Amino acid sequence: MAEKKKFYIETFGCQMNVHDSEKAGYLLSSIGYEAGSSPEESDLVILNTCSVREKAAQKVFARIRELNARSKKSFGQRKIFGVMGCVAQAEAEQIFEKAPPVRIVLGPRSISKLPELVDQINKGFPRAIDVRRDQDPDFLQLDPLHRNSPYLAYITIIEGCNKFCTYCIVPFTRGRERSRPAASVLAEAISLAKAGYKEVHLLGQNVNSYRDELTYGRQNKPGEHFAALLRTVAIRSGLPRIKFTTSFPRDFCDAIVDVMDEFDNLCNWVHLPVQSGSNRILKLMKRYYTVEEYLRKVERIKRSKRDIALTGDIIVGFPGESDEDFKQTLALVKEVEYDGLYMFKYSPRPYTKAAMMPDDVSPEVKSERFAALEQVQTEVQKKRYQRYLGRTLEVLVEGRAAKGQGQLTGHSTCHRVVNFYGEESLIGSLIDVKITELHRNSLFGEMVSGRLRDTLRSSPAGASG
Repeated sequence: MAEKKKFYIETFGCQMNVHDSEKAGYLLSSIGYEAGSSPEESDLVILNTCSVREKAAQKVFARIRELNARSKKSFGQRKIFGVMGCVAQAEAEQIFEKAPPVRIVLGPRSISKLPELVDQINKGFPRAIDVRRDQDPDFLQLDPLHRNSPYLAYITIIEGCNKFCTYCIVPFTRGRERSRPAASVLAEAISLAKAGYKEVHLLGQNVNSYRDELTYGRQNKPGEHFAALLRTVAIRSGLPRIKFTTSFPRDFCDAIVDVMDEFDNLCNWVHLPVQSGSNRILKLMKRYYTVEEYLRKVERIKRSKRDIALTGDIIVGFPGESDEDFKQTLALVKEVEYDGLYMFKYSPRPYTKAAMMPDDVSPEVKSERFAALEQVQTEVQKKRYQRYLGRTLEVLVEGRAAKGQGQLTGHSTCHRVVNFYGEESLIGSLIDVKITELHRNSLFGEMVSGRLRDTLRSSPAGASG
């Protein structure tokens, strides 16, 4: 019996890329491949890529050179390299020129074509590519065997983006918005609950743009279809924990917070990227909301009867950003008091309108502003974490902690990293942890004796961590 060929997928970027890698693994398994434990032992090595930041794209090509050099040294020319994801879509056939070892290029909308491309290579074709953006997205439903985790799963509810923010490459790599039918989302959520999954993340570049008019009618207000979907999944799925990301501020509506207030299994965390605290820069970014409008959304979140953790994104050094613009961003961060903040230095991306603007903020100034923003957020976060000290949070135990011998790690319902000492048999369980220490980006605590939380909760909301 011939030995099965092995594949290895290395993933860069967001949760949507992680889920796309799961889909690719499933498709490769369907044509007789099996997962390898390392690039070295695998016949097919695929890099699933992110191009939202310039450095992310650069890392991909550096990684290909590194893997190819190691492959030549150890295995000659036996290995097949592929690139999928946003870099594949943005660079397309140029990847073959920039990285000659690559033989397969696959865009985000073409995942279902992966077996076909692999077959072309196995039949002797030198290269295979599919980067069409006009195809319907692959909303594949995966069984637990082909997911990375047996207790935490991703469900894509909407693909693509129609916003065309001037700095963002996503509409050019992921295409226009296409929503998955609510019945399909619910069916997958129910199947995951029956399989014993404890937490599901509903994913989209902008989940608030989700629409299913056949199910929820023709409401015009942005976000209401998504709020209706949240209600449906909360009531009917049987899942203990449901999270969602990412929300676009313009489409985030009160109905989303209302339904989160109503159902305890909708976790108390919202990721609401603002990108800048300056109305002038927001207009240049084509975000189509003002700081004042954004703060009204934040105020509604903070008025929730639950303690909802709020995280966000900010870009420093956007073209034309003045010292005054940046001061306004610092002021917004202090006012909002984010529980966590993803910070980025602006880098021009191909196809975007901002790439045609003068990149007039020097690298040195970008670095200075980044450091100043980081310092402010560190103080804000330190203050925000104080409220967890002495509280008991429900934690999904996800594995061994990277540091701290004997420690386990997981996430609370408010998406905080929580570490504690415990037995490995707890991995995959929902447990209660009393917080005893506050670290810079995580919490530490003690398991509350006898409080294993593997039973499903009732739907009415109550206090949660």
